[in-house]
Amino acid sequence: MKRIRTKGIVAIGLAIATSLAACGGADAPPQAGTGTTEAPSTGGAATTEAPSGSEAPVGTDAPDTGDTGDTGDTGTTVAGAGGEGPAGVPDGAGTVLTPAPTGEAESAVWAVYRETATIDPLYVFDYPDNAAMAIACESLLRQEPDLTIGPGLATSAEYVSPTELVITLRDGVTFWDGTPLTAADVVFSLERQRNPELGGFYGAVFASVESIEATGDLEVTITTTAQDNAIIGELSGPVGAVVQQAFTEAQGPNFATAAGGVMCTGPYQLDSWVVGEGLTFVRNDSYWDTSLPLQLQEIVIRGVSDEAVLTSGLLTGEIDGSYPITLSTLDQLRESDAVNVYEGPSLGIAAFIVSSFDGALADARVRRAISMALDRQGLVDALYKGAAYPARAPAVPGTWGFERQTFVDAWNALPDVSTPDLDEAKALVEEAGASGQTVRLGMSSELTPLAVQAGEFQRAIESIGMEAELVSVSAANYINFFIDPAAREEIDGFFTVNYPNFADPFGLYATMIGPDGSQAYNGYADPAAIDLVEQIRTATDPATQAQLEVELQSLIMDEMLWIPIVAPTNVLVMSTEITGAPATFQYMFGPWAAYLGAA
Repeated sequence: MKRIRTKGIVAIGLAIATSLAACGGADAPPQAGTGTTEAPSTGGAATTEAPSGSEAPVGTDAPDTGDTGDTGDTGTTVAGAGGEGPAGVPDGAGTVLTPAPTGEAESAVWAVYRETATIDPLYVFDYPDNAAMAIACESLLRQEPDLTIGPGLATSAEYVSPTELVITLRDGVTFWDGTPLTAADVVFSLERQRNPELGGFYGAVFASVESIEATGDLEVTITTTAQDNAIIGELSGPVGAVVQQAFTEAQGPNFATAAGGVMCTGPYQLDSWVVGEGLTFVRNDSYWDTSLPLQLQEIVIRGVSDEAVLTSGLLTGEIDGSYPITLSTLDQLRESDAVNVYEGPSLGIAAFIVSSFDGALADARVRRAISMALDRQGLVDALYKGAAYPARAPAVPGTWGFERQTFVDAWNALPDVSTPDLDEAKALVEEAGASGQTVRLGMSSELTPLAVQAGEFQRAIESIGMEAELVSVSAANYINFFIDPAAREEIDGFFTVNYPNFADPFGLYATMIGPDGSQAYNGYADPAAIDLVEQIRTATDPATQAQLEVELQSLIMDEMLWIPIVAPTNVLVMSTEITGAPATFQYMFGPWAAYLGAA
């Protein structure tokens, strides 16, 4: 195994013992590229230019996550946003940035739970792929550490009319080979995304797009059939990632693989990719954004599937950092002097997707009863080691990227789910005439997080007078629940960790509503819900959009289309030798490694 020495520390790779489907389910092929992750409305304009040395929201109001403040040695945290906060969210889960680096670090190895499969923006849909692509191939807009959306390769993106979205590109940006970024490269990259023949995951985002054209040397215009608030927010994720046209075409099928690599503009350039060892990225010394620290010279991203290797490597100094999804040894790491453990805002939700309305879960009263019977706090303690909290709704606080107080109030008005209510749950089951019926739970006994959650669901279901059948598949086949209707025929639902591609609840909720919702597996297509989806898509101001989203959330929770379980915090484990990394979900979409350096 190749070893990289970092400030005297030998670093090796690791992985999280979690599956692609179970914990990357949100962006598994049928979920991610569906056009159902929507951006906050801007009313077609309201573009803010970024002042020097800072990034301002582009084409949308700044996500109202609250003021941030420097907390000295503990880094930057989210403070109160004014007004009442969300109920049940623990203190200490709001770290945004870890303490700033004091100087350069030579190299670091970062662990992901499996090997990176691709860094092609068309096909990234899971943690190991997103984390690698995000530091190399930049998007037109940027997700900042606090999950706000700011300028990226574009300085602005605004609707100049209900059907014309104009993107103004940043002047002076070059690819790693020194050639300038052009409007033609942007058009090429966006057209790749919407080309159905390429089979990308995000093509449906462009469902309303009629054309994408270069309308100036540094200008691209997207023409739509009607105003579509989906597109601006998506430009801050893989949809908006730009690759060089000439290089991509020259590489053909080898593009974005170990054989061909990529050509992008990001702060870290792909230097080598050895299957089984990882991807090595070196600092782009010609990077355009001089406001970022960029103190780390080299970073290696590797995947190893053994949790014991992760823990041992972090404790012995052989591993520099990781964003683990679940980790049974988290308490042990918290007590170590070798690493720092941080928790920050996440977009993710651990949930049970109700995939069929034909069996035991056909009645919403039964779905609500199961939710009432769950011991969520027990799961927080046993599975997440405290790095989560009971979820009142699928859209968790990290997704409240605008009009935050509206979402806080709606969250607080929902029932407290921190403790089970078995009496009420039993009454609902009896009222629905479902006593004795069997709920079939899709899961995988090979995957600890799924097995633990399935066990709790089984306990809850049996405690309210019903039966539970665990339908277990292999870890490799779990993804079929997301992509193959035949695989779902034998179950009533299955488990997921899901998330929108940026901070907006609609990015998740729209996927649950048919006929176009990519995760509307149960066929739910109530006309009132569909009407709300369209109103949100075309809303002309953020306040109206937020209120409409709250109405949609209320409908979703009444029907219990999904059963929200817990909201995991974003966990960062990092060697005490390095510092600076964001502690938030930004690592999935933004230049997270550019903040790293020596402690």
